[in-house]
Amino acid sequence: MADLISMRHDAMEARKRIDSILSIEGELSAEQASDLENADKQLRSLTEQIKGAEVRESATEALNLPTYEPRARKATVREEADSRQIFLRNLKHAMRTGGLPEERAYSAPIDSGNEAASLMPVDLQDEMIRLLSNVSAVRQAATIRSYANDVEIPAVSTRATITAFTGEGTAYDAIGPEFSKLRIRSFKSAAETQVTEEVLNDARGGVVSEILQQHAEAHGYFWETKYLSTAAAQNTNNPDGILTGSFSSVPEAPADYDAGGSSTSGSTSFADVTYEDLVETAYGMPAAYWNTPKSWIVGPAMYRALLELTDNTTGRPLFLPQATGTIQNPGAIGNLLGYPVMVSDAMPTDAAGAWAAVLLSRESYVIADRVGPGVASQVDPYTYGGSGITAYRTFVRSDGRWLRPVSTGRLKLAAS
Repeated sequence: MADLISMRHDAMEARKRIDSILSIEGELSAEQASDLENADKQLRSLTEQIKGAEVRESATEALNLPTYEPRARKATVREEADSRQIFLRNLKHAMRTGGLPEERAYSAPIDSGNEAASLMPVDLQDEMIRLLSNVSAVRQAATIRSYANDVEIPAVSTRATITAFTGEGTAYDAIGPEFSKLRIRSFKSAAETQVTEEVLNDARGGVVSEILQQHAEAHGYFWETKYLSTAAAQNTNNPDGILTGSFSSVPEAPADYDAGGSSTSGSTSFADVTYEDLVETAYGMPAAYWNTPKSWIVGPAMYRALLELTDNTTGRPLFLPQATGTIQNPGAIGNLLGYPVMVSDAMPTDAAGAWAAVLLSRESYVIADRVGPGVASQVDPYTYGGSGITAYRTFVRSDGRWLRPVSTGRLKLAAS
């Protein structure tokens, strides 16, 4: 029977395949449906095998226990047996709430320098890819896909149109849509934290949870700044910027609207944005895209301005943030014109000419994570071992590309 670590790794790969297929919009092809069915069967089978192997491992440990030992020692053995579950539960809690629970995240004692490698269980490293979404508004609003290598996606760069009826016995209209290729690459962000053996001995569980939380937040914010940048679409040195003005390699551009109705003499601050501006942004794109899944992305200052929007006649607030997030949009903290609102610190600050809000269509932008690994971690007790230091390293490989910008709306403040 395969060891637990291998089975957990295979189970995680099966989950990734299922996530990737379920993220596909529209009806699945026969091949995709077959792949989904096979991945589902594999995951269910591995789950049962892992459960059986854990029971077997626990029973083996129980047989090896001495027939009598002090009560305190028995409590420690129980902590070791449950440490993996405690680690995962507390890690998720720390990532999602921004704080740590009172109990320690991973409570097994440290007996030697080599045991430091078990601080971050190998089979739990892939959990960080799921936790990254909780600190990134764009990752929640866009389509997430996984690729094993760099790929090229065909896209229509000039759409074909039919302008007149075709009469009986008349030749068909000759139309030739032009295609371009969208290149999916994998850029990398990397981080390292060095911890002394004294710190690990004094506060092992808290230190590990804090390291993982800080790394996830750092990677999440870094990629958020890249997604919400002005980098040109299909730039070879950056992911596509959602706030870019260059769309040379993709068909059409987002439906942009200037606050106040003019790019030169309109609303120049977030406080001047009106409800009419938001309506124009939400429904400025072609009506065919009005019903596509979308999410608002705003900065903290613009969110406060939304809270202050009032009806001119009654003075009642126009934006009420009671509608909280859903499973699909766990980071949403409100609902505006029927779309969830998410706040990102990477959005521009209040200034004339700045972008105020983006109504991002899920099908218009793709975040492409590298499969195996998209997020990787490494515990290294050896490189700096002579100084009693353990290094924790994480890196993320991902990309962001526009697919159909025309189905997204963007609101920009007037320049003056």
